[in-house]
Amino acid sequence: MRKNKKVKDLTITERWEQGVPHDPRSKAIYAGIAKIDFEECGDSFCFKSGGDGDNGETLMYLLDVYFTREDAHE
Repeated sequence: MRKNKKVKDLTITERWEQGVPHDPRSKAIYAGIAKIDFEECGDSFCFKSGGDGDNGETLMYLLDVYFTREDAHE
């Protein structure tokens, strides 16, 4: 964990262009909510990941940014 360390806040596009791997927490949350959505909500969000522009990939990038910002404030 980072404590009081300034971290470059990459944009989602920069993360994608640089091939920055998703935070494991983002992957876990995505997998969990995609499964729940599929099982309980009839796949209402139609989450997909693995391709450019997939909504699941976008969600993970959003979570990556969130976790980066949270970690920078610990």
